[in-house]
Amino acid sequence: MITEESTIHFTAIYNESKTMRYSLKRTWDDSKSTATIIMSNAPLVEDITKSDLTSMLIQNNLLTLGYGSVTCVNLFSFMCQKLDLSGDIEGLTDDDNTQQILQSVQETDITIIAIGSVAKTYKKCAVFQNRLYDLLREHQDRIHVIAAPDGSEGHHPLSAKLREVGSWELVPFKIPDPPPTDKEEADTDKDKLTASDKGKKQGKNDKKVVPLTSA
Repeated sequence: MITEESTIHFTAIYNESKTMRYSLKRTWDDSKSTATIIMSNAPLVEDITKSDLTSMLIQNNLLTLGYGSVTCVNLFSFMCQKLDLSGDIEGLTDDDNTQQILQSVQETDITIIAIGSVAKTYKKCAVFQNRLYDLLREHQDRIHVIAAPDGSEGHHPLSAKLREVGSWELVPFKIPDPPPTDKEEADTDKDKLTASDKGKKQGKNDKKVVPLTSA
């Protein structure tokens, strides 16, 4: 008869009122590599030892890939069952969340961006995503996304393409360049207009004058 034992250690960090959850770490083997995964929002879960479908998929797939722990952080730290992005979203996160994301990224071996398509669907979220990219830019060499078996990349763990355990592939992610500022856009438009005007003038100068001839 063989008896095997395993212990999972949970560590969660909240704000004082426990309305914001900044991170949730699960450790099942502290001798192996560590991962941070960044998603969109913190779920409303009272007991950190409970596993919803998302956390179960994350743990099982990272365990299969040889990792020993994962720290879950979120673009928005406000705990809720469903993220309401119809109004002002500034209150859905705070500076402490930003600091916790950065600390987790610095302390783990790999960071996985798994926000999904929320920033594409809601333009307001794109502002927060770009702030995140600025935060992660100096850690570019450790940033990855989840690729599905069909080769598509950038999935959230709940993606239908990733439901089978062992379907994850972690691939490097190139953080996009910062979006242009209003001044940069204005300068670009001005340059285009200037180039267009020069082209029109050049076209006029290139026209040949045909002399009139007498019959």
